[in-house]
Parts: sequence; structure tokens; C-alpha cells
Amino acid sequence: MATIQNAVQAMVDKLVTDMKGSTPLSAEDQALVSNAITKLADNDRLEKALVAVAEEHLDVATGELKQATSNNTSTMANATQSVNNASNTLVSRSAQLSQLDNITPAIENITKVQQQASASYVKPLFGLTPLETAGSGGENRRTTAAFAIYDNSGETHLVRPSYTANTTQEQSRIEFLTLSNDGSHKSTHFTSFVYTNAFEQNPVGKVLQYGSSAFLPLALKAAPNDIQYEVVFSSQDSVSSSVNDYGGIFCKTAGFNSITKPKKNLNAVDQWGVTTTTNYAYKTAGVLYDNNKHCLVMVDEGTSLLIEKYRDGNNITSISIPDDAALQSYVNAGDFTCVNFIYNTIVHPHGISRYNHAEGAMSSYAQNYHGYFGILNGVTKMGHNKYSAHYRFTEGKKLEPINYYFMSNSEAYKTANSSGTVNSEGEVTIALESMMGELLGMYQYRTKPESAGYSGGIVAVAVNCINPYSNVGILNEHYLHNQYGLGRTCRAF
Repeated sequence: MATIQNAVQAMVDKLVTDMKGSTPLSAEDQALVSNAITKLADNDRLEKALVAVAEEHLDVATGELKQATSNNTSTMANATQSVNNASNTLVSRSAQLSQLDNITPAIENITKVQQQASASYVKPLFGLTPLETAGSGGENRRTTAAFAIYDNSGETHLVRPSYTANTTQEQSRIEFLTLSNDGSHKSTHFTSFVYTNAFEQNPVGKVLQYGSSAFLPLALKAAPNDIQYEVVFSSQDSVSSSVNDYGGIFCKTAGFNSITKPKKNLNAVDQWGVTTTTNYAYKTAGVLYDNNKHCLVMVDEGTSLLIEKYRDGNNITSISIPDDAALQSYVNAGDFTCVNFIYNTIVHPHGISRYNHAEGAMSSYAQNYHGYFGILNGVTKMGHNKYSAHYRFTEGKKLEPINYYFMSNSEAYKTANSSGTVNSEGEVTIALESMMGELLGMYQYRTKPESAGYSGGIVAVAVNCINPYSNVGILNEHYLHNQYGLGRTCRAF
């Protein structure tokens, strides 16, 4: 009852407090309330009644608890059965999923076979977009050689050397360009005419013929993953072809003042078997490319320190390279590719004549040629002043040379006479192969003359380049009867 009394007293106190501002209880009223509380405290029947009510509620609660326990027991039993059923299902599914270990290699093998089948299918090439101005004059001649990097995006980054020098005509133009991955257009990054008698340290409109060039994916010094394609020159330091006036290597963006002269005849062999070239001959330059830092690497002539060349300048390391052995050790410990630059002026790349097995410039429309640009059995035919150069820049951001095989078949023409005419027709087949021996693609192009009794051009060199990622490249037969400037993009499907 003490609890009841306390509760009632608290209620009264609150009532008194609330009424102080209006009609507070009189002393007599408060005495009556106090007396009532005392009587409640002494009332045994009320206490028993409350206990009885409490006991009755407890019985109800007990019944509810017993029912809840029964329901929970049933629910738990059902849940246990569900778990057992699910467990059995999982065991069955697990046994099925374990078969994926056997299925995955099979799927990979099927995918590889499909890729190989697609690559081995000889794809015809379709001309798309003109790259130059066609004309009957020799001033519209363009080279059929190329320095090409096939980017995994499908874009192709190229150097097209000049055909000759000392004119302001198309035949003297060197061009650094990108072909779109659909072959619809080109983007020219830099172009200039080539001269033997003019020299600009930072070329704007004049490139000295006595040098070689490349167009490479280079990073920034502080950002090795910020990669863009950059024009790179191997240059003399003046108007001269002498080895004594060789200047060195520099990136166009960084400028001539960043030029580095490699230590003469200090060389190493890259992972593909290609040896660098540092003999100071203006037609040949072979430079190491770091596949991790995406920069060129060379040993400085004056200090013997290793120089890393980025598109925004040089990083002069503290690594001293005194001789070939030290450079080779450094190369063996890293991931390097030797890049062979291409001479600034090439008429046609070299191939082997079927007729006499002699190697020479592929300049005849009538001869059949075969050969490769790349590395075969330890023999490198890539870039410099004789060959085209073909590389790929993979999904893993690695620069790798690829082998570009070719074989042509053509025939001589005969102009009209009493015996009639003979048209010269021909076709060329191309195969691209990775350094690991993987066939990347096969392509074919067939040409016929525009004029009766004449040739369809120099078919052996008609496919200047072709990107295995996008099947986009350049077609250029060099000339037809009284017509030059035939270069256009092409694509296979």
C-alpha cells in the first residue's frame, strides 16, 4: 500500500502546485484529502483486490507466454527444415559450380581459337578517305614507307617521310599524323618540308633531311601515366651531314635545348633482340624506350649519366653507365624496347625481288617482291633508311615491334600495238605477327590500271600500314598512268 499512497500523494502535490495560480486548495480541503489517503492505506480489501487483479493479469500473461513459446517452437522447427533444405540445395549447386573450373579453360580455348580463325582470314581492303591531293605532276609524289605505331584504341600514329627534298611541294613533305580508328579522317600533328640546305633548331617549316624521326607515346616527368604521342627528332646540330656535327635526340615539345647526345657506340640489346644504334650516322638512330616509365632512355655523351627523356623535358639520373656491359645489365633488369627511327627521306622501302633474290627499293610495278619489316631469325629489318617500321602499343601500355610480312604478284603491261594491249594487274598479301608468334591479322589488296595498256601502280608497297586492332591503314600504289598523290585510308571488315 505504500506504493499506492506515494502515488496518490504525488498526484495531490501536483494538483496543489497546478492550482496555486487559480483556486488553490484550502487548508481544510487539504486535510480531507490527507485523511482519505490514510484510509486508503489502511484498506486491506483494496490491497487484496489489486493483488487479485495483478494475479489475474499474470495468468493471462503466462498463457500468452506459453502460446508464444509453442508458436516459436513450431517456427523454429520450420526454419530448421528450411535451412536443411537450403543446405541440400547449396550442396547440389556447389557441385555444379565446381564444374566451372573445367569450363573456364574450355571457354578461353574456344575464344582463342575464334580469334586465331578471325586473324587467319584474309581480309580485303576498301579505300575510304583521300589523304593527299592527286595530280599528274611528279610534285605530288609521296613515299610508300612509314613509321607506324598501332595503338590498342584502334588509332594509328605515323611518320610519313618525304619523297625528296628542297621544294615546297608535296613530294618534299614529312608528316606526323594520326589515323582515326574508323578510317574516316586523319589528324596532322606536325608537317614540314624537308631541305638539305636549311636548318631550324626547333622546326617550324623546315626540317633538315640529314636526320631521322619517330612519333612515340611519351609521358610527363611527374606523371608516367599521362601518355600522349610526341614528335621526336634525331638531329644534326647544323646544316651538315657529318658525324662530327651530330646533335642528338630531342622531343619537339621540350625543344632543341633539351637535346641529348647519346654516348657514341655504347649499345645494348632489348628483350626482342634489337640492338640500339648510336653511331652518329644521320640515317640511323635506335633508342631505348622504357615500358614502365614511358620515356626514352640514353647515356649522355659528356657525363655517362643515364638520361630519361619525357615529352616535357629530361630527368638526369644519378646512374652512371660507363660501358656496354653496364647498360646491358640495366636493360636486362627492366622492360625496354629499342625504337628504330625512320630516315627523314625515303622513296620506297626495301624488299626482295623474286626474279633474282636481290634486296632493293621496291620501285617496280612489274616485279614481284616479298620480305618483312621486323625481326626474323635474329635479323632486324626495321626503320632507318631502308625499311618501314611497325610497332603496337598494347592494352598493357607496352610498346612492342611486330613483324609485317608481305608478298606481291604483278605483271608487266604492254601499250597498244598490232598485237593488242596488256594491262598490268597485281595483288599483295600482308600478314602481321606479334613477337610471341601470334598471328594478328591477314590482309589483301588487288589493283588494276585506270588506263588500258598501263600498270595499276606499285602493288608490293600499296599497303603502307594496317592496324590489327581496327583493321584501318593506308593504301598508296604511288602512281598510276600520269597520276600521283593516291594515298587514302583503308579498312577491312
